[in-house]
Amino acid sequence: MTPEQTTPFTILRGGLSETARDRRKVFLSASVTDTRLMGVTGLTIHWLLPENETLTHFHQFFYFDAEEFGFDTYKSVLTGEDGQGIDELQDTENSLLGGLGGKQVAVTEKEAVYMVQEYVSMNRQKGLALPDGYEEYRFLLLHPVTLDRTEEYVLMSKQCPVLTSPYQVITYFLMRCFGKDFGAARFLTKNYVRTNLFPEHKMATLFRNVIDPAPDPDSGSNTDYHATGSDGDFDTFQTHTSYLCESLIEYDQEFYLVVTQVTLDHLRVVRFEKISSFRISTAEASMMLSRPEYVTVFDWYEGAPPFTRNSTELSSRSMICPHENGQLFMIFYPHNNHVSRRIYLLNDDVLGNYYASDSGQLILTSYTADGIRMLENDFIASGLASCAVLAAKYQFDEPVLEEFISSGFDDFTDFAAFISTDADGGDE
Repeated sequence: MTPEQTTPFTILRGGLSETARDRRKVFLSASVTDTRLMGVTGLTIHWLLPENETLTHFHQFFYFDAEEFGFDTYKSVLTGEDGQGIDELQDTENSLLGGLGGKQVAVTEKEAVYMVQEYVSMNRQKGLALPDGYEEYRFLLLHPVTLDRTEEYVLMSKQCPVLTSPYQVITYFLMRCFGKDFGAARFLTKNYVRTNLFPEHKMATLFRNVIDPAPDPDSGSNTDYHATGSDGDFDTFQTHTSYLCESLIEYDQEFYLVVTQVTLDHLRVVRFEKISSFRISTAEASMMLSRPEYVTVFDWYEGAPPFTRNSTELSSRSMICPHENGQLFMIFYPHNNHVSRRIYLLNDDVLGNYYASDSGQLILTSYTADGIRMLENDFIASGLASCAVLAAKYQFDEPVLEEFISSGFDDFTDFAAFISTDADGGDE
């Protein structure tokens, strides 16, 4: 064909060729999860793409880790006015933010851009690679954004939940201190409080925390009153309440038991004192973290539909973890209320799990009786129970699902019989 000749075909540019990279963007909204005191936050930004014809909405997802990994994950989804891409948008939001257990709080465009720039800076300072998709979020880095102290405080407040109990404040505070996230720890203090009491320890994970009153040896009470006036007049005073905390922390696969005393003025930390710190064995830590696990096993009928994220209401907000012989659907509570308990356990934010094995079993597990009932009712309500038969129900003294997944067994009932025999010392 000569240059003068023309083709009879016309290229029609549809949604598949539309991108967001070089398109003009109009800010619509942004939100951040109120999970900063857990050490991680999720940010979403929603843009309008007026130059696109079909895929006119651009959704960006950012996963930030304030302790170690910085700007850890980036995802994006394009959607259209006709609902195109909505399922992918929901899946992306659930997979990235579903495990955080927080509410999404609206932030401004300035605040959102500031957060992205701050975590990109953190990655560069620590020598951490930025996540894939740089060309899509590069435009957020072109014009530096700064916040004054008041604006920084407002943004931090949006990233944190409403503090309602002493246990909640103390556990969050200890979590941030052991994670070497001292900026967030200071957000929970009143006046100056030394937060780095354990420089000998590396950045650590708080696995368990037990809080008890710390009574004064003279008065027998853990509450004291301090005059606010310089002359010692108690016309106005502060109420200080002290608590003794036993914390199980871990780093480099080693466990330590740390005892501290934390004093509050209402819901702010005013004193942090070191009592003791010593290493314990993995076996001792396992005993402290021991808990039961409830398991319900269903066998699928031949020809039953595959179990997916959209199979039940609870699985629709699950975090999916692929394994060699199946898929694990981890379901988290939509809140972090476990931080407000006197005894905090790291995994108490997990409601339960569905494990869909390649051998045709669906295994439901939870740490609590209420949790397993919620999963069973969720499965029944989905209508899928008509495609399966109940095979067995168990209550174990300690979690076994992870062991089953890596055991090589195809059938959970065979696995349960094996570990029961093994625990009894074998057959006579």
